[in-house]
Amino acid sequence: MEIGKAIELLYGKLSEERRTGELLVLPSNFYATIQENINSGSTEEIKDNYNKLLNNLKTKRIQKLLIYLAYGRQPPKPIPLEEEALFVDIKRLLEKKEPMQGVHIRISADVPEIITSNGNKLGPYKKNEIITVQDDADIQFILKNNIGETTN
Repeated sequence: MEIGKAIELLYGKLSEERRTGELLVLPSNFYATIQENINSGSTEEIKDNYNKLLNNLKTKRIQKLLIYLAYGRQPPKPIPLEEEALFVDIKRLLEKKEPMQGVHIRISADVPEIITSNGNKLGPYKKNEIITVQDDADIQFILKNNIGETTN
């Protein structure tokens, strides 16, 4: 693709993105193709202008991706691979649960290493040792079997 046509295409896509609240469909290799075109024999001035257009387009599209995430919507298909990866990564971060604080338990007696009913290994522990347990089943196991008691 000729440089002039590539810049025209990029400008057109940016204009379309600005006109709509929806994320426009773009080929999965869009950014790679655009970058190849600009790297093929352009002057520095053309590259600078091209990169400004490209960065403006990326910024607008990332804003829209964040809005899609905020409202629990899936983006249209296809979108560039880089945007798809970004969407998935941010979604994964947002879905992470807050780490459990755990329950503090004071051990009642010296305890060798034990395996709980769900297969977790606990111990060995010393009498009066205070431990933090995250797993609800392990907490119930320790309390039910009088291995320890919760502390405040």
